[in-house]
Amino acid sequence: MKIRLVEMEGSRHPDFVIEDVPDEQRRNLLYDFLYDSEGNEDLYMAALERAEAGTPELNWGDHRVDIDMYPDGRVVITTTERLLEDSQKDHPPQTVITIAEARKLLLDWIEARDRWYAEREATQSHTSDDQ
Repeated sequence: MKIRLVEMEGSRHPDFVIEDVPDEQRRNLLYDFLYDSEGNEDLYMAALERAEAGTPELNWGDHRVDIDMYPDGRVVITTTERLLEDSQKDHPPQTVITIAEARKLLLDWIEARDRWYAEREATQSHTSDDQ
């Protein structure tokens, strides 16, 4: 899974696109996983570690998805109930990734985001030096 950051018009913060995930539902759920973890990546990484060590970590997520992390290596990402349409209530959109995939996705997001901010700051600094 590759993350590409994109400029959001009128925002000082980037948005992101998850590339090379052809299934739209899976891609959207992975996007929501990252969206819900934003600003709390360290807490999510610690939860992944605890799950990997044997303690299930249930009911993570915030606005868009519910995330459950299991000692068998599964991370189950499900659309949060309040966002479900009536027809989805019995079988909500869901995808499963491994703890390793979740960790890599978070680390790739952090790296891409930090690089984006550094490049933006360098560009702004260079622009202000020219004035």
